[in-house]
Amino acid sequence: MIYRDPKCVYVGNDGASANMISGILDGAGFPSQVMNEATLGGFEGVTGWVPGFSQKGVEVWVIDPAHVEPAKQFIQAELESVEKERKKRASHTGTITAVCEDCGKSSEWPADTMGTTETCPNCGAYMDIPDPDDDWSGVDFGQDEEES
Repeated sequence: MIYRDPKCVYVGNDGASANMISGILDGAGFPSQVMNEATLGGFEGVTGWVPGFSQKGVEVWVIDPAHVEPAKQFIQAELESVEKERKKRASHTGTITAVCEDCGKSSEWPADTMGTTETCPNCGAYMDIPDPDDDWSGVDFGQDEEES
């Protein structure tokens, strides 16, 4: 059995996912840190038996022990929200036409890419694939770089 410190609120499969969760926790008011990232959770991560893999995973700990349960609940709610969005996107069928803001050319995209950012096949710029279900009115994105 693997021992986990009581402050451990998440175990990632890699450093990138653990760092993402830690950043989300920090932004939500739960200061946290990624533990054992270099060894992927334990010495077996550096033994060479199975390079880059550890059965322990990469742990994310909250700094304040009082944040353990609220942080776990927050992570669970966020993961459920992401899964709901993934299922919504997967249910889209057909294609959607999107226009690149940089080159002005339109292109066809699978409907399951609605609400994502893709690379324009014409000019290579990033472009948003609109999702008619998303309401962006009232969202302040700040000033464009050109307006500054």
